[in-house]
Amino acid sequence: MSKLILLAAAALLATSFAANAVQCRQASPTAAAEMLAAVNAERAASGRAPLAQDPRLDAAAQAHACDMATNGFFDHRGSSGSDVSARVRGVGVSSCTTAENIAYGWRTAAQVMAGWMESSGHRANILRGNVAAIGFGYVPAEGGAGPWWVQVFARPC
Repeated sequence: MSKLILLAAAALLATSFAANAVQCRQASPTAAAEMLAAVNAERAASGRAPLAQDPRLDAAAQAHACDMATNGFFDHRGSSGSDVSARVRGVGVSSCTTAENIAYGWRTAAQVMAGWMESSGHRANILRGNVAAIGFGYVPAEGGAGPWWVQVFARPC
């Protein structure tokens, strides 16, 4: 009986570890380029100026995507309790306007953008007139979970 309990505990631990075994690395330059092109195409179609990709915002977005992936959650609030404004300040950006879109489970940048554009809040962030810069985060699907997508918008001041 105790051998059965030990085997069950080991299986539970292995399952728990597998859920947190996501490998976080820098977002794929291809995924970021696709996302930037898609965002700026939507903005152009609505008469908005294009956004510039900011590597500091990329760092904030990627850190949040990685946090969600490695800690197994999906939320705008980070595992430390941080919000997007705190994460943007944490990478050295003083921003007068900050916004964030997150997504989970969409397989391609085109799918994510289509989903975000069908959501009024996400669409508003993408078309927001008072932002000038954007950053992207992406953690690929792994072990039956993900992928995680993050967009961070800012107007530095």
